[in-house]
This record gives sequence, C-alpha cells and structure tokens, in this order.
Amino acid sequence: MRSDRALWQALIAQSEREASVLLPRIEPHPAAWAVGLAGTALGLWSTRDATLPGRELLGWLALLMVLAAMLMWALWRRRSVGWRLDFDRRRLVPEGEVGTPASLEGPGWRLYCIGGSKRRSLALEFRHEDGGRPLRVLQTRAGADRREHALVSRLADVIANRLAVPREGLSL
Repeated sequence: MRSDRALWQALIAQSEREASVLLPRIEPHPAAWAVGLAGTALGLWSTRDATLPGRELLGWLALLMVLAAMLMWALWRRRSVGWRLDFDRRRLVPEGEVGTPASLEGPGWRLYCIGGSKRRSLALEFRHEDGGRPLRVLQTRAGADRREHALVSRLADVIANRLAVPREGLSL
C-alpha cells in the first residue's frame, strides 16, 4: 500500500535525525473485531425466532455490520502502539502494548532483518549474543511488496548505524 510506503519513508527520515522514534506495530484496529462479532451475534439472534418483527431488516443490518468489519479490518490500521526507540539512551520502551523496557547498552546487541511471522512480511528484531528471547520491534503487514521491504531494510540500516550495532539478516 502506498500509505505504508509513506510511513516507512517517514520513519527513515525520523530515525536519521530525531532523538527517538516510534517503531509502530501495524495491525488492524480492534474495533473491527467488535463490529464483526456484534454483526455475527445479531445475525444469529435474528434467525432464531421466525416470528420476530423486523427479522429481515435485522438480518440485513447484521450482514452490513459484518461487511463493515471486513472493510475496517482491511483498511483501518492502528499505528499508535509499538516500541519507542531512544537513540541517546539506547533504550526500547513499549507504548500501548505489553512488554518490558529493554536497554541496548553494552556490547553484544545485533539488529536482525528477517522474514516475519505473517505471509510475505519483514520484521526487525534485536538479539543479544548471550541468547535469550529476541525482541521483535517491528513487522510489516502481511503481503507487503518488495518496495516496502526495501524501505524497511533501509530503516534497519539507519537504526543499526545510529546505534552502532551490527545489522544482520536480509538486506534488500
């Protein structure tokens, strides 16, 4: 999507010059779930009683709610959550999601650009040479195109250079 490419370009520019940057967790807005579940529940409820007044109208309303939820899922992204990367303090702090702040102080940290857990996605992870669980700080949406992947790869280069950590993995 063009808007996602604009997002990656803006993140690259921010990462080059600002003291901190929010690495967003791009995901469908949770309201899509609520509308979809409500539409499904309304549809199921309206089919239970054949004598229900306005039953056909409720069925159409339920269908419209489910279709609206599908559109919301595809188009409405929540971008205000993710990991705040502070270049000066070398810290990662979660914003709007569960996680523990992490310090990137000291040697042994590496930034990996790898295939994500979603179909045709790319992810950035910080890993320490001592092992432990990798810290995934960013992942593109499923089905992202090669141009988006190239921008995320460039973002990884900028972040690795600013933090003076090795960058490994895919390079596009």
